[in-house]
Amino acid sequence: MTDRLERDVADVARQWVPDARLGVLEVAVEPHRLNGCTTSRDALDALRRIAAAAGRAADIRLLPDASVRDEPAAVVAGAVAPLLREPRISADRVSEALHGEALALLEGREGAAWLRVRAGDGYHAWTHAAYLTIGSSEWAEDWSARATGRSLGAELRIEDQRLRLAVGARVALRRNGQVETADGRAGSVSAGIVRPEPELRAEARLLAPPEWALRWYSGAPYLWGGRTEWGIDCSGLVQGTYAARGVMLPRDSDLQSLAGRDVKIDSAGAGYEAGDLLCFADGHGISHVALWAGAGRIVHSALSRGGVASDDLLGETAGAKRLRDSLVAVRRVNVRR
Repeated sequence: MTDRLERDVADVARQWVPDARLGVLEVAVEPHRLNGCTTSRDALDALRRIAAAAGRAADIRLLPDASVRDEPAAVVAGAVAPLLREPRISADRVSEALHGEALALLEGREGAAWLRVRAGDGYHAWTHAAYLTIGSSEWAEDWSARATGRSLGAELRIEDQRLRLAVGARVALRRNGQVETADGRAGSVSAGIVRPEPELRAEARLLAPPEWALRWYSGAPYLWGGRTEWGIDCSGLVQGTYAARGVMLPRDSDLQSLAGRDVKIDSAGAGYEAGDLLCFADGHGISHVALWAGAGRIVHSALSRGGVASDDLLGETAGAKRLRDSLVAVRRVNVRR
């Protein structure tokens, strides 16, 4: 009976929460009950029917749950909030949230020190409450409406303290020329730039995406789950580059391979345009993405290159040949003007 129930739970997960990055279904089959949580009401209803048919209780919480009901929203107050696979500091980093980005809270554990969150790109993960400012949905919506300033490597002076902001971090712009951080502090820009979002988009679109990526992320080391110039992975580079242009892309390379429209693969790059996404696969599926820069070159963040680099995809190096052999899709993302 237990094996059958476990198969039934797995079937529900495949139907209603097929991607654990974009939803939650964590349900254990215990001797007298099904126990766990999910973000899908349809999955919850199906699991309750399965439990009833098996004569077991269904102790399954629908997320968001009561632990975050009073304050269901958060904004990142630290420079960066690491998003982790599990609620422990040594867990794998799956992504990051930047200062000023809003998060939806799904549940809290250990006295709400650890929070399961949903990021703006749909990613589900855990982070520690110390990185966040927490409040009502209305408060978070008000902040998001006011936080129209975007960092381009800005450093803020706030009284006798300094706060470094990653490229793309969000702040509110005050009429007196100061900026307001997500936790309500006011400061001045002592280095770098803060641009109103419309100006940032206009400036970004004056450059081809790979050129913009090199301008702001060149020298960034490779970091799995990273989204900043302090450490970034391949899909984080693509996501951040297009975000500056006003286009929200999914977080991971396999999801990005479904964005935009298909471009026919050509061994010499004929028909490609600067900014096209080149998607590469290993034996387990799409695992790398790069920006086509023209003249046979790509811009990407790769561990084998130590981070963000411009490479000749059509060259004769072993790395270039390996990438060419693993190219499985080219996608074009159109930017509305």
